[in-house]
Amino acid sequence: MRMRYRTSTAILVLGLAFLAWGIVGYFAWTINSDENKRAADARDAQLTAVKNAQSVRTHALVVDAAPDNAKLKELLNVDVVSASYMIEGVGRAAGVKMRLSDAQPEGEVGTDILPLRAVGFVVTADGKFPELLHAVRLFESLPIPSSVTRLDIERAPKSPGTPSGLWHLNVHIRVITTAQI
Repeated sequence: MRMRYRTSTAILVLGLAFLAWGIVGYFAWTINSDENKRAADARDAQLTAVKNAQSVRTHALVVDAAPDNAKLKELLNVDVVSASYMIEGVGRAAGVKMRLSDAQPEGEVGTDILPLRAVGFVVTADGKFPELLHAVRLFESLPIPSSVTRLDIERAPKSPGTPSGLWHLNVHIRVITTAQI
């Protein structure tokens, strides 16, 4: 009988040990799942904070840029005729005989918010080399958004009745505007 008592006690203790290990495993699984949930919640909170910060920065940038946007629209609102008069005025200021021979639309370069259009002007001029260089410097500093995209200077062919030392200038100027073309 004593043997039976020992065997049943051993089986009972073994069953209690398995139960204890089962409870420990359950607690470990519960702690692990809680830790994973906390980590996921922390990632979500951090992502939300980053999105909110981006939204605040974007809003501040839009509010800050609104006055500049109005100034930019005013600066870029140059009609093609006014731009051509400014370009012709460079010839008078530099003292060279200038001809504006072509003005062609070059397509849209802006966005939906600020639609910009480019107009290409072809200008030819004849004169002395220093005067032509002065005209080129003036083209680069026009009070409108523009750039010199191509520049050719060559010695003019000598013909009877024209003074020697004349040079010929071809300039392609790109003007950016918001005006309809």
